Amino acid sequence: MQIHVMQHAPLEDLGSIAQWGADHDIDFIVHRLDLDDQIATLNPAEMDGLLLLGGPMNVDDDLDFLAAERILIRSLDKLGRPVFGICLGAQQIVRAFGAAVYPLETPELGFGPVTDVATQSEFSPFNWHGDAMADLPGSELLFTNEVAHNQGFRYHQTLGIQFHLEFSPETVAQIVADDPMAAGVDPEVNGDFAGNQARLANLLSTVFI
Repeated sequence: MQIHVMQHAPLEDLGSIAQWGADHDIDFIVHRLDLDDQIATLNPAEMDGLLLLGGPMNVDDDLDFLAAERILIRSLDKLGRPVFGICLGAQQIVRAFGAAVYPLETPELGFGPVTDVATQSEFSPFNWHGDAMADLPGSELLFTNEVAHNQGFRYHQTLGIQFHLEFSPETVAQIVADDPMAAGVDPEVNGDFAGNQARLANLLSTVFI
């Protein structure tokens, strides 16, 4: 199986998803939008699946690749093929189907609680976003917290999560060190990296396997 990957920033790469792919004989075709890779001519009929990673841009930014991604998302949905979005990627999915993405009063930064709706269990992923997603009509809510109701959802063969489970401790430390918004954020508090990566592997398998 080949999954096309949309990468928007140097640090926000596949992370632990690369190991999941190796475990399941997945080939990743990575498109570096931050390096001006062109995606407008990609044929969704030739794509087995799509993975959209995070990034610093906003879904409302006037960037050709954001518009092209939303076309791919809608096209793959019509074809019944799987799409998975993380942070910006999840927001792109919501926007592609007409739901709102809106700014939070206070950005959600660092490790913080999220509830798994199915089990009502709480876990602590790494959050790094200033926008939230409205509920997408027709979708199933998977994750929520007090900051933003929609922290993750399933829609047909598509799944999106607002938070990051793929990061390593080194990636989190570098993101916190590089971002001027990070004052006061401890990159190690509540960081269950192994648990988060196992949760992500399970989510990826439910979508792509």
